[in-house]
Amino acid sequence: MKNKLLKTFFPLAIVVSACISLASCGSPEPQPTTEEDTTISVEEPVVAKNNNYTNPTYPIVNGEKTPTYMADPFVIKGDDGYYYQYCTQTEVHLTDDSLGKTFVRGPVFRSNNLVDWRYVSNVFENYEPTWGTEGAGVWAPTVCKVGDYYNFYYSLSTGGDKNPGIGVARSTTPYGPFEHYGKLFNSEEIGVTNSIDPYVFWDDGILYIAWGSYGGLITICELENDGLSLKGGIETQKEAKVAIAGYERQESKNYEATIILKRNGFYYLFLSTGTCCSGAQSTYHVVVAKSENLKGPYVDSNGKNMFGPNRGDRVVVPSLSGVMGVGHNGLITDDAGDVWMIYHGYDVDGPKPDWRVTYLDKLLWNEETGMPYVENTKASEVEKPGPYINALEENN
Repeated sequence: MKNKLLKTFFPLAIVVSACISLASCGSPEPQPTTEEDTTISVEEPVVAKNNNYTNPTYPIVNGEKTPTYMADPFVIKGDDGYYYQYCTQTEVHLTDDSLGKTFVRGPVFRSNNLVDWRYVSNVFENYEPTWGTEGAGVWAPTVCKVGDYYNFYYSLSTGGDKNPGIGVARSTTPYGPFEHYGKLFNSEEIGVTNSIDPYVFWDDGILYIAWGSYGGLITICELENDGLSLKGGIETQKEAKVAIAGYERQESKNYEATIILKRNGFYYLFLSTGTCCSGAQSTYHVVVAKSENLKGPYVDSNGKNMFGPNRGDRVVVPSLSGVMGVGHNGLITDDAGDVWMIYHGYDVDGPKPDWRVTYLDKLLWNEETGMPYVENTKASEVEKPGPYINALEENN
């Protein structure tokens, strides 16, 4: 998240300094992998008949899609069968009867179809994080199922923060109430520049956190099995941590917003790069590289690793007309086994062209390179069949 002062913009002239991917992270027994090890069938694709969508996927208020500033979206499926979306702090309509919007640090939205979202709760209802830099906001959360809990990880940072950090809270439900544990670590303690954009996941029975942003390295280390602290303590993981992408230079060609998908024996590393926060001029986009090992090396289809600029295969890029600044994605698998990407972008022809709003598109797979991408590598702008949800399609 470079140019943080711009990235923290939200409407009504209030500066917001503050938003799994695939399904859920799962609990320790049995231990799931980073993301569901999905297999895409070569047979006739299953297409939803009762769940069309049109981008942007604004939340529903009073029965209508309502433009809402929602940066850095992240989605899980709860044990209750609903999908939950989290994002950077913003302003929302708390109810259908709300006369206006209310600032919320940890908005939670719920959906039964990954298309129609409604606000349900605030992770920070009874807690204000004050352990970071003065004035820091809540950005780019991620949620992982750890045992009986849903662990909520978030960035606490300001524009140009010299020492941002990552915090944690947890709840027995995806929507709270959440018990807050405060700081997990900050940049100085862990030795990683610009420690934001956490992504927490299980792989082979081990709980990991991957994080990092422009000016520093994308890094992985281990967490304790409850996810509330680093394995063996901060000093242990400061030495044990592994860099998997990025380089020590503050520029827009660097990377952030880590997501890792495990599929058919490979780990796919999704990263965002480019200018994130310049509205219609934003060059933000998603790239991907893959590895046979979680800790790399990750290489693109040209054989380049991710420790330099202009690398990775393109997943989605600005359309140059209509949708710009597309990036910071999450992933979720539907009931047909298709992987869908939720991400933000600027709807430059829409009612709020300066807001980052949410988009949804299905991942396809390049037969030659084996790399994922969305159709035409552009955000879809017409009505299309959405995720396949059994409850909506069966017996219809």
